[in-house]
Amino acid sequence: MGRMTELVPGANAPLPRGPVSVRLIGPFDLCALVTAAHGKVDGDDDFVFYNQPATAGVILSGDEVMVDPERLRPGAERVVIVASSEDGTTPFGRLPGPVVTLHDRRGNLNAHFTPPPLTSETVVTLIEIYRRGAQWKVRAVGQGYADGLAGLARDFGVDVDDGSPATPETAAPPPDPTPAVPRQDTPASPAPTHAAHAGAGAAPVPAGGPPARWGEQAAAGRGQVRDERPGPAGAGEDGVSSMLAQVVTLTNIEREREGLAPLAVDARLAAAAESHSRDMAARGFFAHTSPDGRTVSDRVTDLGYRYARVAENIAAGQTTAEEVVAGWMQSPGHRANILIPQLRQIGVGHATGGEYGTYWTQVFGVLL
Repeated sequence: MGRMTELVPGANAPLPRGPVSVRLIGPFDLCALVTAAHGKVDGDDDFVFYNQPATAGVILSGDEVMVDPERLRPGAERVVIVASSEDGTTPFGRLPGPVVTLHDRRGNLNAHFTPPPLTSETVVTLIEIYRRGAQWKVRAVGQGYADGLAGLARDFGVDVDDGSPATPETAAPPPDPTPAVPRQDTPASPAPTHAAHAGAGAAPVPAGGPPARWGEQAAAGRGQVRDERPGPAGAGEDGVSSMLAQVVTLTNIEREREGLAPLAVDARLAAAAESHSRDMAARGFFAHTSPDGRTVSDRVTDLGYRYARVAENIAAGQTTAEEVVAGWMQSPGHRANILIPQLRQIGVGHATGGEYGTYWTQVFGVLL
């Protein structure tokens, strides 16, 4: 595209050659789905979100998704860019209107799209990059889902169990909040924030295993804990240590209600959780990916934790263990992380300061 194109819903335009970036600034979590001609994801690698930020030809970095059509997996025909509210629950009608921009490899603005006004929707498909014959094009979509990630999962072939976030399955499943990455709207709000991101958003980072579920993300905070014990025992203030131990206890109570094994505290996961909470408070950001690009995978690996699966929840603004765990359990993406059956260890961190006053991080894992 030689000049900027203003897109309306359903309109399309040629894609500039080479990699392009799709950007969305604001209180949103981005994710991407890669599909073949049948319109469904073919496996776990087709879902890009905060805890699995890259696949062939697609890289997620904060408020930007880079797509290089020439590097997509064989058989890929379409990349769908999706946004959800950061906390996974706030409807778009209560958020600033999303404005999507598409830039070429030099950073030049090529296309601009403002979806139609949304009301109760918590997830929206923004644009899709698709192949038409030998040419790649971009199309404005702007389809919202009042039923959130469940509706998106249904359309892209993800199997959702009992209303909770779905686990992608081969030849039929896709993202969360993630996508995502959760964050709360204000410091006073006890709701965890979304990846994704994760959640969310909010889902776990796979290493030898698929992403756990949509929106597996959220928060926990600072504090040291002992290895392989059911609750953290911290260095530092007794009150903080006790509060972190209570987060672990309340988390295990939620797992036991679902017939799942309790999590044992691992000092490496606790150190990763504490350092991330402190980093968010000190540098004034709220995300699973730090400003220098480090993710939960990097943080635990650097501490010697060789994982088969890892996931992270973050939150901000809550003042007690009860508030933060209750908020996570009320958020589908965060709840999904807490209830991943395969998990065996946990670490919790907490920090004070910054815009939200308190920052919490939970890191979950299972060793290779």
